[in-house]
Amino acid sequence: MKDHSYLGSGKLKIRELGAAAPFEEVGNCSALTLSPQEEKKSQVDFTNPGGGNRNEVSRFTGVECAYTFHDFAAENFARALRSSVTAVAAGNVTDEDVVAYKGGFTPLANVATGITAVKGASGATTYTVGDDYEFRDGGIFIPAGSSIPAPVAGAANIKVTYANAAQKRVEAFTQSAKQYEMLFVGLNEAQSGKRVKVHAYKVSGGLLASMGLIGEDYGAGEVTGGLMADTTKGTGLSQYFTVTLEDVV
Repeated sequence: MKDHSYLGSGKLKIRELGAAAPFEEVGNCSALTLSPQEEKKSQVDFTNPGGGNRNEVSRFTGVECAYTFHDFAAENFARALRSSVTAVAAGNVTDEDVVAYKGGFTPLANVATGITAVKGASGATTYTVGDDYEFRDGGIFIPAGSSIPAPVAGAANIKVTYANAAQKRVEAFTQSAKQYEMLFVGLNEAQSGKRVKVHAYKVSGGLLASMGLIGEDYGAGEVTGGLMADTTKGTGLSQYFTVTLEDVV
């Protein structure tokens, strides 16, 4: 028999089910698995003192799907967190109302690249960088000795003008669960790069199992979901997925 060993690498592509759009690459993935599931019903052999089964029925119950991505792109998080994505163009924000307290850090609406000016709530007073405020970590820090007054009843006490780079904001869990079509196009390195294609027709969105933001290793997003039957497929065709393998010579 010919050697059909497999060592795979390739690209995972996804699109929303039924969308009139091309597949989008997930990017660098270290794992992709499809796991068929079954339920077994066994009848014990009561005629034999040694035990054992007299009969057994195995029923297919579905296919679990899991992949691990390493590209922390907004679109990858949106799919796995049932989210919307808002693009923020690079530019300048003028006189953003901010509630800031002395001795601590306050974020701005966008992650800033630099602060141009800080004024009082009425706009009549202009504060001094270094003495009254500092630009830190994409936001604003108010030193304890700043002349900026404390907020009253939670109202904005300063207006901040700043610049920001282009960025994307993911609003986690604001969308209902979606279904996707999934395509893996890869190469079998154990067979001199023979091509492999796996097409999953109807995949539940799945959820991000973990989101490691601090660690000693590169970040990874682990997503788990499941395949559902695509009942539009004709007789004799799989309703779940197909595997296409380039022949080994």
